[in-house]
Amino acid sequence: MTKRYFLTRRNLRDLVIALSAGSAMFFNTGSAIQYTAFGMLCLGCFIHCVSKGTLIRNVVLCTEGIYRVVRHPYYLANYLIDWSFCLLSGNLFLLLLYPFLFFFAYGPTIRSEEQALFAEHGDSFIKSALKTPQIFPDIGSLRNTGILLNGFSAKRVTRKECFRTTKFLVVGIFLASIHGINNGIISSLYKNRLSPAQDLESFLLIIPVSLLIVFYIARAVVLSMSDKDGDVHRRTCTP
Repeated sequence: MTKRYFLTRRNLRDLVIALSAGSAMFFNTGSAIQYTAFGMLCLGCFIHCVSKGTLIRNVVLCTEGIYRVVRHPYYLANYLIDWSFCLLSGNLFLLLLYPFLFFFAYGPTIRSEEQALFAEHGDSFIKSALKTPQIFPDIGSLRNTGILLNGFSAKRVTRKECFRTTKFLVVGIFLASIHGINNGIISSLYKNRLSPAQDLESFLLIIPVSLLIVFYIARAVVLSMSDKDGDVHRRTCTP
């Protein structure tokens, strides 16, 4: 019987978004932190799309392109995206807690995937594992960034992947908007009223919130119409 865990990779991001949004209402961030977070968010989205465009499942062991930098680039992308949300939350405790949540949620999936790959590819997988880091690149694997796009095809980037990337960016804007509105409200407490600019900021917050709701509804529709290309990615691609 398979042991079930409360926290899995499927619900970790929803938990992170909820905690980040709640924290952003009480913690503040500076411009430098927000720029860093959005840089990390964009990098994570880029890695996510490149991984999707490189991977072709169930053919041969994938060791080209971005898969020569890390063996699990999807999970590296997810780490960067979620950590950027934690950074935008302004909550240092959440930022430090996330690595533990990540490995608790992703650990069982990574172990089962690598066991399956070893059973299917044997020595080829062992050789790849000895040369390529699991999730986070090292100095040696970073030298392969020059061939990052080897084997990449934009045709493999699905509509669902485009939706995910858009949702990630909207969440980042939403978290940054909370800080902007909070700063305006706090500064206006001494004046006992909001300025027209602060009223505009409050109104503009409705836009990312509405988009976020629309995207979650669209997600259910897209998932019901698209093929089952879920988040479990076998590390295989064309030769």
